[in-house]
Amino acid sequence: MLDKGRISSVQLLFLLLIAELATAFLYVPAITSKAAGPDGWLSLLIPATIYASAVAAACVALGKRFPERVFTEYLPEVIGRIPGKLLAAIYTGVLIHITSVMVIEGAQFIQSNFLTETPVLALQLVLVIVAVYGSYLGIEVIARHNELVFPIFILSLSILIVLVAKDIKLHNFLPVLENGVVPVLKGAMVPGVWRGEVFVILWLYPYLNRKEEAYQAAFGMVLLATVLVTTVVAVTVGVFGDLYTSRLVYPVNVLARYISVANILERLELFIVIIWVAGVIVKLAIFFHTAGIAAASTLGLKNYRGMLLPVAIAAMIVGNMFYGSYVQVVDFLSQVWPYYGSTIELLIPAMLLLIAVIRKKGVSGPAKKKS
Repeated sequence: MLDKGRISSVQLLFLLLIAELATAFLYVPAITSKAAGPDGWLSLLIPATIYASAVAAACVALGKRFPERVFTEYLPEVIGRIPGKLLAAIYTGVLIHITSVMVIEGAQFIQSNFLTETPVLALQLVLVIVAVYGSYLGIEVIARHNELVFPIFILSLSILIVLVAKDIKLHNFLPVLENGVVPVLKGAMVPGVWRGEVFVILWLYPYLNRKEEAYQAAFGMVLLATVLVTTVVAVTVGVFGDLYTSRLVYPVNVLARYISVANILERLELFIVIIWVAGVIVKLAIFFHTAGIAAASTLGLKNYRGMLLPVAIAAMIVGNMFYGSYVQVVDFLSQVWPYYGSTIELLIPAMLLLIAVIRKKGVSGPAKKKS
């Protein structure tokens, strides 16, 4: 393995959760409300959960067949050397692309809500430098750092929900299913593939110290993310209504700004920004680590750390070329990401799992049995 670190199933669960939640809260309430109206919470509760569960099942099953190797290492064994290396290169590019969007998302959010006079490029550099340093230290260090960040992240979110709960208006959820189930299914497309980021377990599985607990961690992530994101969307719609929510830029931040307790406890969005930035740095570290591992394994290198700088530079270039504004990011997330994401998260891994089973590759293969 390219990283000698080891993580527990709880650490893996926290990593998978932060990998979704850190950026999902910024965009999902508005995008889902626009598509599904007041029934957005149903989109998150049912179809998005079914999709993410399928991703988790396929990716863990595939990982279990190659327990000591990451996804891009065993692709040549599953589909042949040349097609395998080509697909590994494609996935390396995909991971760099996804990371580039995250960097832009983070920098734009900080600039628009906190450091309005600071150039976006400067904010990107700060995020990338800190995240790449964490990636350089290894997955075990990232996981331990996240054990501190994640509980605070969830605590701040819980406090936010409790403080605005009194302003929820039940009539904002009515009538239920007025336009049928089609809007609910459409509303599930973006949050579904966001939750499908559990597919990074394909690169985290080898570092799990108790591999028999992989399913618990993956499905635990899906279920906990369902509860958390559904609650946040429901609270946002309950307070603002679906029409207003669909037009908001960073609805959760607006929700935090809305808080006022006895004219004393106000302007909590600054606290939310600080906590969120800590979470997004962990998420970026996970994806930089994953992209570095993917690049190194594709090229046959023995150390992934040398690939972190090229990956970071490529991510910044791609992000600034294609996603220079908030509108461009939202257009990508709402129009391209559902189809792009479902292909790389579910369709390809599921097909590879089927091929591996048919060809008896991995732990069930003849070579493994003989040893």
